[in-house]
Amino acid sequence: MRINRLSLLNSLFSVINENNQGDSYFVLAHYFLSHYRDLDNLNIYEVADECFVSRASVRRFCQYIGYDNFKDLKSDTYSFEEEFKDDVNYFHRLDFREYLTASIHSMLEELNNRMDNEGVDRFVERLHNSRNIVFITSNTTTARIRDFQHEMIICNKVVRLVSDMYTDNELLESLDEKDSLITVSSSGRLAYAAKDIIKNSKAYKFLVTVNRDTTFQEYYDRVFHLSADDLSMEKSVYGKYGIDYMFDVVYSTYIQKYDSEIQRLKGKRKCFPFDEKEK
Repeated sequence: MRINRLSLLNSLFSVINENNQGDSYFVLAHYFLSHYRDLDNLNIYEVADECFVSRASVRRFCQYIGYDNFKDLKSDTYSFEEEFKDDVNYFHRLDFREYLTASIHSMLEELNNRMDNEGVDRFVERLHNSRNIVFITSNTTTARIRDFQHEMIICNKVVRLVSDMYTDNELLESLDEKDSLITVSSSGRLAYAAKDIIKNSKAYKFLVTVNRDTTFQEYYDRVFHLSADDLSMEKSVYGKYGIDYMFDVVYSTYIQKYDSEIQRLKGKRKCFPFDEKEK
């Protein structure tokens, strides 16, 4: 499975979020989303007819979002059905609020113990000393890491994200020992898909996951398990709230550890008051 084929839904939503309603790509993306549950039963002829576009336009759209053709796009719907069933089972419980509260509380206690100060300090030092910091993230975690990306600008660190929707091989291939490559893959699915990319990278490689597959140790320099148990086959709070907690702690530690340096950099910036006369 290629890394850029893991987020069909994310690709389709990106198209409708970023294009005008009259655009042919918007029309196709909206149609596919509206018929997502039955996508594997559609054929390119009816898609073209109902969207008032040519079959060539449908093929070009599929290639635009990372697929060879319409048949290739349809092949990704099975995994969505499995995830949908998992979501229904997870949320469809009468005591959900109590269950969620207890799960988050338990997770925070465990993460607080697992994230020992020495380990966090080493990770923060690695980030500080890295020439480039690149995250590989899935569509479900990109938003969380983007918060960290924005925060690190205060520390004069430009963090780059490579989502599973648009793998930037040129960037990944350019990394070396001076750089850090961090994969955030709660279930491990993205980590499996990115295996070949990771194995060939010369950067320092760090994985965040709840998957306890020991083979990850073979091609990552360090694997941080969010949980002591393997939770890769079930929906848990670790993949959502745990990642937020982890990188909030990392950012806080970075700020405290390099406060004087951050303040010095801040002092070097030129500030122009609003009442300065135009020259």
